[in-house]
Amino acid sequence: MQNTPSSARQFEALIQRVLEVNGFAVTRFDDPRGIGGFDFMGELVGENWAIEVKFYRTARAQVSLIESAAARLVHRAVTAQALRGMLVVSSAVPSSLRLALEQKYDLTIVDRLDVLAWAAVEPSLVDEITALLELDPSETTEGHAPNLRTQTRISGRTSAVDTRGTDLCRSLKALPRGKSSWRDYEQLCAEILRYLFPNDLLGWHTQKRTDDGLNRFDFVCRIRPTTEFWRFLIGHLDSRYVLFEFKNYLGQIKQGQILTTEKYLLEKGLRRAAIILTRAGADKEAVRMTQGAMRESGKLMLVVDDAKVCEMLHMKERGEDPTDCLFELADDFLLSLPR
Repeated sequence: MQNTPSSARQFEALIQRVLEVNGFAVTRFDDPRGIGGFDFMGELVGENWAIEVKFYRTARAQVSLIESAAARLVHRAVTAQALRGMLVVSSAVPSSLRLALEQKYDLTIVDRLDVLAWAAVEPSLVDEITALLELDPSETTEGHAPNLRTQTRISGRTSAVDTRGTDLCRSLKALPRGKSSWRDYEQLCAEILRYLFPNDLLGWHTQKRTDDGLNRFDFVCRIRPTTEFWRFLIGHLDSRYVLFEFKNYLGQIKQGQILTTEKYLLEKGLRRAAIILTRAGADKEAVRMTQGAMRESGKLMLVVDDAKVCEMLHMKERGEDPTDCLFELADDFLLSLPR
């Protein structure tokens, strides 16, 4: 893993600086109960703001994720007795969507161009934000940066907060490993994937398997280029399809299981990417096998253990994009690929 700060943490730090140069007194929100729900408590002209920051690698807003983040922010802001709420996102939010969300949740929605307009107070911030978000120079900030004095206060109306990710993570942790529960694992993985990627994948074609009794079948799905990760698979790996494998092993999978998966990746079939869900990850020899497959044949295999699956489930629940986690996995894998 890289030691540099993640893009999400860098974005949070930049937003804190942007808010401060625009008159906010900003502190990290420390919930003594550990519930969380927003990142900063800000004060502006004597009023407290609950401020949540969301970094998305995909430039266009994904409505379902922003809605989840907004609902969660309002719920926590009411509990923290904040008068106003602000959701800052790194994506672009169309004006009609912004208006609908602000009216529904009594929040201020701040998108990438608002952030850039506010950052103009300190030109060095503009450069840092532009570089981090890889902004197109043609994007204009004209008409952005809302007047915060006119924004509605939080009314106390709260929407239901998504807890399905937590429930699925809990079910995964409770599920026994090994042959006796392979079918339950397979069904749970299918449920998890459909929760994580409801709009990203099509087909869900099942292929029966008989290799060792621990993964009886897998899914082959057609990719929709909805996020940066899926566009990466299509545009850079020339993979229109992705293979999902479920391996309910007691311990780490070994190179033999990686070799089996590699055989199902077909260059001419536009299927050059696999995501392997397994309970405890892969051993060193298996990792070397995935590196060799990438280096020699351009086949990408990402091994995702229970901890990483739960991380994605919690991301989705918080209104974050779980494919950003896959993007970072792939990025780390390719950056560390040996010769």
